[in-house]
Formats: sequence, C-alpha cells, structure tokens
Amino acid sequence: TPNNGGPVVTAGGLIFIGASMDAKVRAYSLADGSELWSDIVEAPAVANPAVYEYNGRQYVAFVAGGNSILKDQVGDQVVAYALPEN
Repeated sequence: TPNNGGPVVTAGGLIFIGASMDAKVRAYSLADGSELWSDIVEAPAVANPAVYEYNGRQYVAFVAGGNSILKDQVGDQVVAYALPEN
C-alpha cells in the first residue's frame, strides 16, 4: 500500500504508526513485531505520530487528514490516546 508518514518508538518498546491507506492507527511491539492495538480514524494518518507526557501520563497523537492524491478519503481529525499507566 502507498503510505506517507513514519513511526514513533517509545522508550517502553512500542511502535506507533498510522501511515497506511486503510485509516487505521496501530501499535506494535518492538520486541517481536506483533500488533498490540489498532483503531479506525476519520482518514489515513499520513504524518508521524507524536508522543508526549502530560501530568505524568504518556499519550500518542495522530493527525488523520488523508492525502487526496492517494485516496479521496480526507479529514481534519486530531486524535490522542492515553497509554496504559503501567
């Protein structure tokens, strides 16, 4: 599949990426490559995700804007997910 955007890797060994054309964002294990989590967003997330901390909690954010050159599905969604506290 054509894609844009790259992954981000956390210190805890998680890889987050949303660069596929199916409008899914995913987390993988750095240790074995297994998919740990996914979610469907408004449009393909064709930018690198951001990982940040706020009030001691770690989050990952995706911009789900799509790319009209690759696919008609476009949007203006920004989504953030809280990582487990453990």
